[in-house]
Amino acid sequence: MVVTDNLSEGVSPRKQLGFLAPAKGFQAQQKGRKIFIDPRSYARYDVFADVVASIDAKGFGALVRDLHPLLQSAYHALGYPNRNVDTVAAQALQRLVAAPTVEGPVELTPGKGALYLFADEKLEKQGPVEKHLLRMGPRNTKLIQAKARGVRFAVNPDAHHASGYADLRYGIGAARKAWLTKEDVVNTLPVDRALALFRKRGS
Repeated sequence: MVVTDNLSEGVSPRKQLGFLAPAKGFQAQQKGRKIFIDPRSYARYDVFADVVASIDAKGFGALVRDLHPLLQSAYHALGYPNRNVDTVAAQALQRLVAAPTVEGPVELTPGKGALYLFADEKLEKQGPVEKHLLRMGPRNTKLIQAKARGVRFAVNPDAHHASGYADLRYGIGAARKAWLTKEDVVNTLPVDRALALFRKRGS
């Protein structure tokens, strides 16, 4: 839950995922007077991205549903007693999906000490999560984003009586806060597409 919370808040979960850190350090290469990310540096994350891409989304979704009460309790224990774990999960996934990718050379400029900054001001203004994904390279970022896009949400009031249907507005509010679109929410898809999705997952 700490990793999910970090991602939703735009904080790199590097500290929590230290055991997955690549053995080799970040590499840059100089071409003429300019410095770029060495493509070999991206390869450090190939195994991690491949593992993420291999996750069975259907099985993972079923596991999350089974463990939802425990996940909710764990999230509350982090100091968010009035927040819903589904909202933070949606925000985390949306941050991954919305992160920029760059095909081709990525120019750098020297920073303090052994650090480098992105020469492109738009990239340098990105948050820690987005910058980490940029350092993973387009191939690996796209694999992670594809898996994140595969997770769909359903907006519902979690009601146990017809009178609770009006509480649906709270679910809609949570979805908007996470910047979800109608393409991310299964019960806002056209009927034919929703049925096709259910048939696909049931096969």
